Amino acid sequence: MISTVESSYTLRPLWYLVLFGILAVLLYSSTLIELAALWARNEDYNHGFLIIPVSAYLVWQRRRQLMRQPLHSSPLGLMVLCLWAAFYLLGVGAQILMFECCSLIMFLLGTLLFTAGVRFTRVVLFPVVFLILMIPIPAEVYTLLTAPLQAVTTGLSAHILNLIDIPVLREGNLIHLPNYSMQVVVACSGIRSLLSIVALSLLMGYLLFTSNVERALLLSLSVPVAMIGNILRITAAGFIVYRFSPGMAEGFPHTMAGLMTFILSFVLLLGGVFLVRWIERKRMQYMSWFLR
Repeated sequence: MISTVESSYTLRPLWYLVLFGILAVLLYSSTLIELAALWARNEDYNHGFLIIPVSAYLVWQRRRQLMRQPLHSSPLGLMVLCLWAAFYLLGVGAQILMFECCSLIMFLLGTLLFTAGVRFTRVVLFPVVFLILMIPIPAEVYTLLTAPLQAVTTGLSAHILNLIDIPVLREGNLIHLPNYSMQVVVACSGIRSLLSIVALSLLMGYLLFTSNVERALLLSLSVPVAMIGNILRITAAGFIVYRFSPGMAEGFPHTMAGLMTFILSFVLLLGGVFLVRWIERKRMQYMSWFLR
C-alpha cells in the first residue's frame, strides 16, 4: 500500500511535465516558427539554429544526475509562472518577439520549479538559461553596440594598414586605399562574430570549468577575442585588395574570410581557456602559500 502511494506521488510531477510540455507546444509553436524565420533571414542570428539542440544535449548529458534528484513541487514555481503570464500577455498583445521568447524561458523555469523542485531545476539551469542566446537583441541595443564596434574596427584596421606601409585614408567608416574603398558596414562591425563567440565561450566555460570565477574570466575574454578576429579580417582584406585585386574583397573570398575569422577566434578562445587555467592555478598556489 505504501509503495503504491509513493509511486503515484513520484509519477504525478512527470504527468505535470507532460501536460506543461503540451501547453508549451500549443502556446509557442508560432513564436518558434517566427524565430526560425528570423535566424534564416538575418545572418547575425544564424547561430540560433544551434542553441536549442545544444541545450537539449546538455540536458541529456545530465540525465543520470537528474534521475537521482527527488521531485518536489516548489512554490517559487508559481511566482515565476505569474511573471511568465505577464511577459507572455505583453509579448502577444504588443506583438513583441523578444518578450514572447523571454516568456518561453520563464515558462520552462516556472514549470520545472513547480513540478520538479529547486534541486532538479538547478541541474538544468544553465541549459535553460542558455536559450537566451537564441533571442534577437532589441533594435535600440543593437544600434548602441554596432556603432562603436564599427568605429573601433575601422580605426584600428586603418592604423594597422598604415603600420605595414599601405597608404590609407580613413573617412568615418570608410577605408580609402589607392585602388579601392572599403566600407565597414554594420555586417562587418563584428557584432555577428561577437554574438557567436560569446555563446561559444559560455558553452566552453560550462563544459570545461567548474568554478564560476573561471567561467566569468573566459566570458570576459570573449569580447576582445571577437574584436581582434574581426579587426584582423578587415586588415587582411585591405592588404589583399591593395597587393592583389579589389575583386577579392567581395563574393567567395569575403565569405571565406568570415569563416577564417571564426576559426581564428575559436583558436584564440582556446588559448583563453589555457590562460584562465594558468591564472587559477597561480591563484591557488598563492592562496596555499599565504595560508601556511
